[in-house]
Amino acid sequence: MNNKKESSKTPIRELGKYQLTDRLSARFISSNEATLQGPGDDASVACFREPLTVSGQKLSLEGVDFDLSYFPLKFIGYKTVIHAMGQVMAMNAVPLQLLVCAGVSQRFFIEDLDELFLGIDAAARIYGADVTAIDIQSSYTGLSLAVTALGEGDAGMLTRRSGAHDNDLICLSGNVGAAYMGLKLLEREKRVFTGDSGRDQLPDLKGYEYILERYLKPELPKKLLENLKKDDLIPTSMCLLTNGLAHGVLSIAKASRTGARIFVDKIPIARECFDFAQTDKDLSPLVAALNGGDDYEMLFTIPLESYEILSKEYSIDIIGHICDASHGCMMITPDGKALKLESPGF
Repeated sequence: MNNKKESSKTPIRELGKYQLTDRLSARFISSNEATLQGPGDDASVACFREPLTVSGQKLSLEGVDFDLSYFPLKFIGYKTVIHAMGQVMAMNAVPLQLLVCAGVSQRFFIEDLDELFLGIDAAARIYGADVTAIDIQSSYTGLSLAVTALGEGDAGMLTRRSGAHDNDLICLSGNVGAAYMGLKLLEREKRVFTGDSGRDQLPDLKGYEYILERYLKPELPKKLLENLKKDDLIPTSMCLLTNGLAHGVLSIAKASRTGARIFVDKIPIARECFDFAQTDKDLSPLVAALNGGDDYEMLFTIPLESYEILSKEYSIDIIGHICDASHGCMMITPDGKALKLESPGF
């Protein structure tokens, strides 16, 4: 952090934990009927009545999930919330409450926490969730942020990874691979800035706005899921893509005890991925799509009989189909060659 900028900031010790919590809590005003008690008491209170309660959580750690040399604090808050809410949405449920815990070291100031929670607030507002609990703790290892998302879902519409059936269509809510390319760009420009690359020039991010936004400020397909519900199109299985397309397909196939076929020429990859890949011979848009991660798109399966309405009424990509487990999980190249689908660590 810049020493000149730090001198104008307020040390956390000047407020203390409880006044700081009050300061951060003041920006959050509950808007959902299910929220009965927000920040300011021992615990948050919700009344979801008949729907099922669905929860998801994400822990973001400095040095593991983000690098503060190029990852702005507000985007750390935003992206961590997006991850937690996306897990709830992947069950075909609606996130309504967010519980936030942050661990901060003495390197950080009150204004830094303001920036972190600005991103949390932005994500909560966009997707209609209430921040109902905030806890701030001291840390010896930098910054950590944990967010738990609570929501509700109808029992008859709940979607698990384990519901895919033979001949179901495999669908994607949007393109994949761009977030990984954005990460690679930031890592490259960090090496330039620190002099590790051997190039004497300033970082250059111009022209790469799309892949940067896909990495720093991903969006969830909320409208798509709402429209599917309106049309009574309930996915037979679904998962949030955070570890790459291959991992998502393998996760659904494993949980559903099926095989899968995806077609390379049907995988949606943004033009900007190919443009950036031309600057580095070691980058592959297809590898980024399959194993890059951080896409935050929904991978889901729909019965084959829904093909007509999906193809005419929805802007989604149908990239393959579910098959019998004996056929395994394969990727079909444009020339018809079948390759085993693999994901690191799966």
